[in-house]
Amino acid sequence: MSELAHDPEALLAHALEVAKRAGATAADGLVISGRSTSAKVRLGETEKVQQSREKGLGLRVFVGDRSATTSTSDFQRASLEALIERTVAAARVTAEDPFAGLPDEALLAEPPVDVDLELYDPDLASLDVEAALALARRAEAAALGADPRLVNSEGAEVSWGDSEVAFATSQGIMRTRRSSSVSLWTTPMAEENGEKQRDHWWAHARHLGDLGSPEAVGEEAARRALRRLGARKPKTAKVPVIFESGVASRFLGTLAGAINGGALYKDASYLCGKLGERVAPDFVEVTDDPHIVRGPASRDFDSEGIATRPLVIVRGGVLESYVLDTYTGKKLGMATTRGARRSLTGTPGPGTSNFWMKNGDKSLEELIAEVDNGLLVTDTFGFGVSTVTGDYSQGAVGLWIENGKLAYPVNELTIAGSLPDMWLAIDGLANDRDPRRGTSAPSLRIRQMTVAGS
Repeated sequence: MSELAHDPEALLAHALEVAKRAGATAADGLVISGRSTSAKVRLGETEKVQQSREKGLGLRVFVGDRSATTSTSDFQRASLEALIERTVAAARVTAEDPFAGLPDEALLAEPPVDVDLELYDPDLASLDVEAALALARRAEAAALGADPRLVNSEGAEVSWGDSEVAFATSQGIMRTRRSSSVSLWTTPMAEENGEKQRDHWWAHARHLGDLGSPEAVGEEAARRALRRLGARKPKTAKVPVIFESGVASRFLGTLAGAINGGALYKDASYLCGKLGERVAPDFVEVTDDPHIVRGPASRDFDSEGIATRPLVIVRGGVLESYVLDTYTGKKLGMATTRGARRSLTGTPGPGTSNFWMKNGDKSLEELIAEVDNGLLVTDTFGFGVSTVTGDYSQGAVGLWIENGKLAYPVNELTIAGSLPDMWLAIDGLANDRDPRRGTSAPSLRIRQMTVAGS
């Protein structure tokens, strides 16, 4: 079996043939192989180097309307065939599900986009540990050298790797994709008058040449840590609240959860039945575009082998689409939006790719200048967000705004509202969406929220 272990397409073809011989009426599978490395420094010294390689097969088999899944990294012929036969036997005794099955053959026959998405960088294969450690040291040194108040560090780390996905179905479809990524972060600590504050910054790219300057990462991390010094607890009030881009992106992520078919067919989303309804002001637009060249979440086919297509989620403030795979689409009486995601060990489920909110036409500084008294949120934490009920409550830190200017840092506060009201109350968008994020929104302003402090 060793010859198949080095040939993902042959391995998949063999696995599907064994499943068919064992009685499966249909099947699909994927082989994922990859390698990753991380190198971390702290205060200039090497703290950690980790390297890993992985390769595995995930298989889904159907016997009529019954199904079962399995996964393995053991490619010995006897072991693999025995596992597949047991999986088909398990499928025979599972409950029938009329919505189970592979996508329609006509849909699978559509070719992926004929554009090089440039997801793989061969130069990353030549990045060695010493070079990565040097990048990390440069980022940390830039952070600590930015100001005498930066006295400590939680370190800096570079992580990089590549992976290959091969997918096949018993209908004769075969797809492959290769991708790579690299990231860098550093977390300095600032101290003044006995108070300690920390913050971080990062960079991420598909290609090493797009990562940017380690010094820029360190300097931004330093700026973010320093601006937290002297934080005070604000008074409880109802005021305009601006979400900085990173926080706005997490807020956008709540929309991704609420339009996910897995939640919708269970009636577990506040957006159930809301297609075609206004959910935001008319200047808000959200798309899910898997075809952005070198995009952080780009892909030419989804985890069911279906060619991906760009999708408009919100246009003119109106909700136009959910995010569905074949199964959740059938459950809802709708077509898949080609959004299936899948790990080796599970079944497909819907998910987003480059889920982006359109930029506004103002800078963050201009949004701030229009606020007489309010809050710029720079980070949130906690578990008080429910896409089922729409309730929103988060611990937060940030900067208080007075007379259109940032006045002082604040902490020990909570912001609260309801997701439907918050979306409709957006009254300004900046032009600073971060293209490094798979789910990304520009800084945005909400007309009024409850800020609970002292």
